[in-house]
Amino acid sequence: MLDSRKNKKAYNENKVVTMIGPGTLLTGELKCKGTIRVEGGIDGTVRSEDSIVVLESGKVKGDLMAGQVIVSGEVHGNIQAFDRIEITPKAKVVGDICAPRISIHEGVLFEGQCAMKAPGDLPPKGAEKTTAS
Repeated sequence: MLDSRKNKKAYNENKVVTMIGPGTLLTGELKCKGTIRVEGGIDGTVRSEDSIVVLESGKVKGDLMAGQVIVSGEVHGNIQAFDRIEITPKAKVVGDICAPRISIHEGVLFEGQCAMKAPGDLPPKGAEKTTAS
């Protein structure tokens, strides 16, 4: 049997490159090659080639896309990860989530749809099945 985890990139949520500190509010789009740690607020899209970590004090209103996403705070938007999504017990997520591996702990407030696929394997949003009459 083939191991699907071979040749995958190793993500490191502990090697923080960008931090949005407590009391900070960023409005707009944030793109980063390394790990992003959110302790403040972001109103906009966040993309990382590595990890996005939203701590308990962090609040994001916008979509997140990264190799892995760990949420302990609040996210109002869709989350896509190429490896995994982890939603810890005190988190609040309102939006759709998509990743090959998803962990939702007990006590989480989650409202949305969950798809356990790689983001590239999903049909485009709005693409509907048609039936022949």
